[in-house]
Amino acid sequence: MNLTVRNIAPSCSEQEVREFLQRELGHYARNVEVVDAGTPGAYATVELDAQVPYVGEVIARQIHGKQLGGMVLEASADLFTDEPPPEQ
Repeated sequence: MNLTVRNIAPSCSEQEVREFLQRELGHYARNVEVVDAGTPGAYATVELDAQVPYVGEVIARQIHGKQLGGMVLEASADLFTDEPPPEQ
């Protein structure tokens, strides 16, 4: 499950964004990838360590509206993926 974070300030470096998201998400952040850091179109994708789809939406709500580099972040979770459901 992935989380997408947009509206990242151009003044933020890739490392700043990565550290912020890892700090905010804690153990839920499996992998953080920052794309186009330093540009107005910068965004980050976070691979979440969560098996229940709605956990991603709750996490997105926690990040959505937080400020980084003077900009208010926008976050959304992919509720559905192409991955098969976990075996029970």
